[in-house]
Amino acid sequence: MKRTYFRIRNPFASFRKSMLRRMLAVSLFASIFPVIFVGFSSYWFSSSAIREEVDQANARVLKHASYSIDTALQRVRSNALQMLLGSFFNGNLTEQKWANYAGFYSNLFQNLSSLQNSNAEISRIVMYIAEDDYLVSPDQGGHKVAGEEDRRQLQGLLASREAMYWSHDTFRFMGDASGGQAGVTLVCQVPFQASEPIGLLLLQLNPSFLQENMTRFSAYPGELSFILNEEGREVVSSAGQPAPQGLYEQVGEHPGRAFSFAWEGRDYLVTALHSSFNGWTYLDMVPLQELNAKSRGIAVITVAIVLVFLLLGAAATAWSTKRLYRPIEHLVSLVRGNRDEELLADEIGYVQSRWAELNQATTRLQTQLNRQLPAIREAFALQWLQGHYAHYTSEQLPVLFERYAVPYQHMHAVFALAYDQSPDGSSRFRESDKELIVFTMKNIAQDVLAQQGAGGMVVNLLNDQIAVWLWEDTEDPAAWFAQVQELAAGLRGVLADYLKLPVTAGLGDGPGAPGGMPRLFAQAAMAIRSRFWAGTGQVIRSGDGDIGEAKSYPYPFEIEAGLEQALRNGDAAEAELQLEQFAAYAQETLRETERIRTAYYQLLTAALRVVFLLNLSLKEGDGTGDETDLYVQIKNVHSIQELNDWFRERLIRPIARKVQQRHHQEYERTFETAIAYIEANHHIDLSLDQVAERCGLSPPYFSKLFKRIVGVSFIEYLTAYRIDRAKTLLQTTGLSVAEVAESVGYQPKNFIRVFKKQTGQTPGQFRETGSA
Repeated sequence: MKRTYFRIRNPFASFRKSMLRRMLAVSLFASIFPVIFVGFSSYWFSSSAIREEVDQANARVLKHASYSIDTALQRVRSNALQMLLGSFFNGNLTEQKWANYAGFYSNLFQNLSSLQNSNAEISRIVMYIAEDDYLVSPDQGGHKVAGEEDRRQLQGLLASREAMYWSHDTFRFMGDASGGQAGVTLVCQVPFQASEPIGLLLLQLNPSFLQENMTRFSAYPGELSFILNEEGREVVSSAGQPAPQGLYEQVGEHPGRAFSFAWEGRDYLVTALHSSFNGWTYLDMVPLQELNAKSRGIAVITVAIVLVFLLLGAAATAWSTKRLYRPIEHLVSLVRGNRDEELLADEIGYVQSRWAELNQATTRLQTQLNRQLPAIREAFALQWLQGHYAHYTSEQLPVLFERYAVPYQHMHAVFALAYDQSPDGSSRFRESDKELIVFTMKNIAQDVLAQQGAGGMVVNLLNDQIAVWLWEDTEDPAAWFAQVQELAAGLRGVLADYLKLPVTAGLGDGPGAPGGMPRLFAQAAMAIRSRFWAGTGQVIRSGDGDIGEAKSYPYPFEIEAGLEQALRNGDAAEAELQLEQFAAYAQETLRETERIRTAYYQLLTAALRVVFLLNLSLKEGDGTGDETDLYVQIKNVHSIQELNDWFRERLIRPIARKVQQRHHQEYERTFETAIAYIEANHHIDLSLDQVAERCGLSPPYFSKLFKRIVGVSFIEYLTAYRIDRAKTLLQTTGLSVAEVAESVGYQPKNFIRVFKKQTGQTPGQFRETGSA
């Protein structure tokens, strides 16, 4: 049987298709590599997102647990402090005991029982009476200290310099209520803050309270929670096992960040939170094996998707490469034409052999294009002056100007020229000669520019007018623009003499950058249109000038200055008042729509100048956009009322609000400095001048702002702060009245007078009665 083979006929068998092989290799690489990269990136991103989400969730859990525990500890301490500052413990306990021994211990049991009943977090309360070497507890009664070691431990607590603190030591005389853990005990000297305490109050927390708060939100199998004190010792553990060695040191090496920790053959994600209340560190450890369970599912799905897309990408690449290669085949075929000469090594080599021929053809075409360049430049100039390139960016404009051989970095100016028929009908031109007249004006203008060596071009505006666009590399724009005005006047005279017709020249309000040329041209065109009421045969500069003299439109610069000043001060009401005056002036004086719109453009520029000088930002979230958007928006406004509403909503109120916010922030920082300085130096002879100098303000201005922001005068605030500080010292220390007076910056006699005026009591009466 004869074997036959299916072959695909290659129509370009005479070519060595190295280009096709290269395209196929590049296409395969370009399609396969991104798929693999996206696959790995998506897996990495999802794993990181899961880990970050778990870390954030653990941080919130620790924050809730810390808040619950810190709140409870603070409440226990406050209740204990309230009991110790009560009438029973604040008296002479030794005299009470010897005066009525049974009544003393009865009152003692009553106070301790009340404290224990009002705090569910307390598991045990013990009161130690050093003189009797006696331990008193509301649930176990009273008994002597059993061992010498316990007695030494209690004596050490009595000798401590701290009157109240949280202890993590184990006290055998209180029993083992912590399940073998160290436990947390509040130790208070009795009487509180006495120079020679006669006893101790010990309040032991229930360990189950801490464990319940730490394990309430556990979500992963094997998740562990710990609380460590400021020394790294364990306070409580969720699983009842000791904290791993080295964990506390790792927390110090990764402040505020989650980190991985290996312990007992497992890796954990550790999240830590430090409590500023008691210095404890709350830790949560989630096994990475449980955390990565979700990531493994994502990995399987990602691999499957990557494989599918790799297969599809390889097939699509082979098919699309063949499709993309067809134009190259067609190109080579077209370049070859009907020639039978020897071909080069590959497709590109053959195309290169024809490149020289194409360059020659290009040179010929370039010569023809240069002949048409003046007409092309004129068309570009016409479209640019009419604003057709407003959508180009600042990066695209230099390239565009370079393409048409117009210098972009120079100073530019423009003026328009228009003729009118003679009023007596004695002109030598007919109505059908308009194109001839414009052609003549353009040629004469070009000759004048060439004679004077001025850089620029003349543009046919296609409306029986011409425009003269000038540019100059000058460091004195004002002097150059004066020359432009002289050129416009001279050219207008030359054209009028030659044509024997009235010729009018219209100028903008000055020179400018290339980006401002459409605006300057619009002003020149507006000036030309105003010849019908200002008179023909003259130079008109952006307004209704007298014959033969360049004039500017009347513009209320004083109102503009008032508006700018109001915006700088953040005074929206004053700025809106200036805006209303501006609108009234525009309506009564300018009267024409285009002139009014031009005036509002200039007012917009003034407002944006304030934004720039104050370094403010007008973003879309404020109801405004950037400067380009604002100039576009104002074009769509059609009445003075709408213009006023637009200015108020888009500019005045946002700018005033931002300025006021900035002032308010500066005032807040200033008075934070003032308050801190008063609190730190209240004990010395402090004056308003000193604090004002500290804040960098004059004393009168500082005094005025202080009363407006704080609500009281400086001396009233200083006096109130000193008296409040004196109350605290009288209640919590044994200092004499004279010592307290010196501590808060008063002489004793003056202190007693001021204290009685503020509180209605003398310092001694206040201390005796314990009034708040």
